[in-house]
Amino acid sequence: MQLHHFDELPRRLAHAVCILRFGAPVGVDAVRALTEHLASANVLEEVMAALDPRAGTCFVAGTWVPRTEEAHAAAIEQLRGLGERGVEAAWFFATGTTIDAIAAEGVDHAEHDDHAEHDQEAAFWRYGEPPGVAEVPFELEGFPEILEEFDGDDFGIALKLAAPGRPGEAVVLRALQQVWIGAYVDRRVDDQAFRNSGVAFDPVARAAILWVDEFAPPATVAQMVHHLLWIAAAIHQIVPVAHARFTGATMEQKYGEAMGLEGPPSVLAGNPLRSLLDDEAATAAWLASQTLWSSRELATMFVEAGTDLDPDDADDGARAAARFDRAAAIDPSNVEAAPYAQVALVRSGRVEQALQRAAGAAPEIRAHTIALVAEHAAGHMREALSLLDAAAVEAGPEEQTTELLVAIAAHVPDELPRVLAMLPARGDLAAHIFNATARCEDALLRLAMLEYVIDLPEPEAGPHREAFTYAHNNACILAHQLGDFGRAAALADIAQQYAEENPYIFHGAACAYVAVGRYEDALRQVERAVARDYDHLDKLEVDDDLGDLRRDPGFIAAFAAHRERMAHTEPVRHIGDAEFAELVLAADLPVLVDFTATWCGPCQRQAPILDRLAHGAAGRFRVVKVDIDENPELAEQYDATSVPTLVVFRDGREIGRRVGLSQRSELEGLLGVSKADLN
Repeated sequence: MQLHHFDELPRRLAHAVCILRFGAPVGVDAVRALTEHLASANVLEEVMAALDPRAGTCFVAGTWVPRTEEAHAAAIEQLRGLGERGVEAAWFFATGTTIDAIAAEGVDHAEHDDHAEHDQEAAFWRYGEPPGVAEVPFELEGFPEILEEFDGDDFGIALKLAAPGRPGEAVVLRALQQVWIGAYVDRRVDDQAFRNSGVAFDPVARAAILWVDEFAPPATVAQMVHHLLWIAAAIHQIVPVAHARFTGATMEQKYGEAMGLEGPPSVLAGNPLRSLLDDEAATAAWLASQTLWSSRELATMFVEAGTDLDPDDADDGARAAARFDRAAAIDPSNVEAAPYAQVALVRSGRVEQALQRAAGAAPEIRAHTIALVAEHAAGHMREALSLLDAAAVEAGPEEQTTELLVAIAAHVPDELPRVLAMLPARGDLAAHIFNATARCEDALLRLAMLEYVIDLPEPEAGPHREAFTYAHNNACILAHQLGDFGRAAALADIAQQYAEENPYIFHGAACAYVAVGRYEDALRQVERAVARDYDHLDKLEVDDDLGDLRRDPGFIAAFAAHRERMAHTEPVRHIGDAEFAELVLAADLPVLVDFTATWCGPCQRQAPILDRLAHGAAGRFRVVKVDIDENPELAEQYDATSVPTLVVFRDGREIGRRVGLSQRSELEGLLGVSKADLN
């Protein structure tokens, strides 16, 4: 059996990988017997194998266990005996060094973004710089450009494996990916030099990408790039590589399984066509002679080359459309070619051609084309809307609805009723339609869209629910502004069921009721707004649209009671370990504790909700905040690992909690306080 690089294996590091190759594919029983034997002999652990039930595997990899010279010698004897089990070769790899995160602590690496301070950065390797190469024995794209264009947020290398393949070769990729990224892990510290890393393998194309994101080790760009090339060259020794390129990974390649995608993600490990496309003869010759790349990959190359061009330039747009068309001809199943071609046509001014193509196309392409025209060529909206039917509306993503309605309102307003009638009655459209009203100048059209939102099924909690309640309020206000007071009052009646969620409704409804002489109903709205600590009570108290209602004794009394209550309000306090026992555990009233952090966006949105809640407490409960960064022991003690975490204590013990941004009504329920208590 052949041994490769054993003599080069560093003895001082704990981690090295051994990759074994069988002369012929073996099945699960043979792999299990081999791994059990090697584990019991203290040769390999953490063994990896990728077994195809039909094809078996040719590769097994594992962590090399021996740590002493004697153990190394004994293990090698064990390996030499594996020839009888069908193993024909073994490879050994170890980076031989690791990042020293402790030595790098406190160093401002932002000062060295260009990584020119090579000697200083090299000091952060515990056993010298990692191995690296600047040349590889296969075609490589993006080098040496990567040295200038390095992006640590999304760094990686894609590899196109040469034919023929052997079953289980993904094991080689995963094993060497661990060797690569392991060099940047310092287990003595919690914060590592990257967020995530992995390898995605496309078995159909026999292409893979080794990737890392948010990669910021204390190393030079040259060290990181050359080290990854060394890893790629190591893979090539075992599984020959035909072509490679430096590239970041897509979300599907990184997290496809977690995203629920079926099957492995596709990987394009290079684009030789890019340098040939300006020469048709050279392109045709290469396409006729090449056997490495599949039609799927070739089509992707044409799409990628098309996106290199500027779609807003007339000449580039025409060339881009031609490349996308060629991709569709090579691989009709390519889902990007046709939509990209429409982008190129519309944005380069060939709108009529795009509309002609879309006329006989699938609903998805028609919806896509209409959206493109709405965004880039709104003067053609009337012609584009001839493509619109219920199927096209349903096929388009909800996010396009806003732009579509804005363009229609601006350019073909008479079409708005027809288009609204085509929209599906779904609550998850509420925010998109509501957002369109903010950009529509015509008040009657805005009101039509708001009334459409009101008629949608009630959305669940979230942005669509929020837009839904605001649509009720805004429709009432807009009808009042238009002088249609009866319509405004009717809209106010409809909105009442959502007023507790959105106290702005109280204000708009009060004005609407005054306009039609329903003073008692208007006063009730004011009283409810005061009880709920409506954000704009100061404006409500002096609103001229309330007319004589402002002189009503009940109106005056409501605001007087509010000011009295506010005089006894305990504001939200920031506390720490020293105050927690007294103000929370020993309190004689319920206490809501907001475990928060200054860097947390949802916490910032939670703050005004807590302020309004505290304003209505009037001695019935207390609201306090604990910063988890300043008080880590409290956060750990009460399991506040996510922020915001809101915990209610009564008599020194926890009685309820919520994690995440919470609305006032939810927190009142947590506190066990009824709305009547707060009135």
